[in-house]
Amino acid sequence: MDLSTPRVAGELPLRPLDGAPCLELTAEEHSAIKELADSLLDHPGDVPLEQRLDQIALAAHDVPVGIRAQLTDFRLTGRPYGGLVLSNLPIDESLVGPTPTSYGSEPESREADRATALLLLLGSLLGDPVSYLTQQRGRMALDVFPIKGHEHQQLGSSSTVDLEWHNEDAFHPLRADWIMLAGLRNRDRVPTTFAPLQDLELDDRTRELLFEERFVILPDESHTAAFNSDTTGMDKASWVEDAFEKIAEMNESPRRTAVLYGDEDAPFLRIDPAFMPRDLDDKAAAALKTVIAAFDASLRDVILCPGDLLIVDNMRAVHGRRPFTARYDGTDRWLRRINVLADLRRAAGRRYTAHGRALV
Repeated sequence: MDLSTPRVAGELPLRPLDGAPCLELTAEEHSAIKELADSLLDHPGDVPLEQRLDQIALAAHDVPVGIRAQLTDFRLTGRPYGGLVLSNLPIDESLVGPTPTSYGSEPESREADRATALLLLLGSLLGDPVSYLTQQRGRMALDVFPIKGHEHQQLGSSSTVDLEWHNEDAFHPLRADWIMLAGLRNRDRVPTTFAPLQDLELDDRTRELLFEERFVILPDESHTAAFNSDTTGMDKASWVEDAFEKIAEMNESPRRTAVLYGDEDAPFLRIDPAFMPRDLDDKAAAALKTVIAAFDASLRDVILCPGDLLIVDNMRAVHGRRPFTARYDGTDRWLRRINVLADLRRAAGRRYTAHGRALV
């Protein structure tokens, strides 16, 4: 393929990858984006990627134009609705190193670093990569893998239970617009679950109720002080403590919110059933039960293998994970994730750490 004659976004040969539309990179695109990611790793190699986000945003303009065309169309129109997979990214499982087994692990391999560079490059074409101060000390790229002792919890580190579908950080006023999940290892072909709001058929009365501020969404455990103290050696800086105090307040005095909001014909979504108390009035409880059942019936399985990247529109789709049996031997499923915010200016006054993108 001649990269000087780009494909038109609306004419891209999207194919299904299990349960989501997929764009497979050509050999030329694979080679070009690998070279671009490697150039970021090498120059200057002694400065962490997450401290060069402005440089990465500029370098993203050199991503092959066919990929840029598709991601621009996805950003502006939402098509394909709710999510998109890019496949044939330059990630080699044999070189990423063993799957981590604890949040304190710091995976060190050039291949894992390349996965981060790819995520940040592609994320910068959608918006601004961000993290959260209350989650793994504000690390920009988060690893998703099973942890012994978390098997039955509603966390990305669980295994033997369904990770119930949800919007990522649905409780948070600055939740990400897009979630990007890159496959580094998945020998057991564990499915990620995915469903766009567009697939749901809801009666008019249920939709009306879901647009009303009748519901509560609590923070999940991964944002609490106790969880982070146990797993990452939490920083004791005053602004970190303030951030965890905000999470505690959200748990103790939650505000009512709507599940649907925005355009009535193409609404945004805020939902996380595992962290939504059910002590609601009868009408709200019935509406919530209806939308949960509708999502349950619409879930698709997306199996992310090394080199696959699932981009979830966190405002218009949900995602989760099927149960599996973890081995904790360095060969378990391993995804690397970043959050992307459409408008970083919304976070003014709420940005911390050395990279300036850890939000509270």
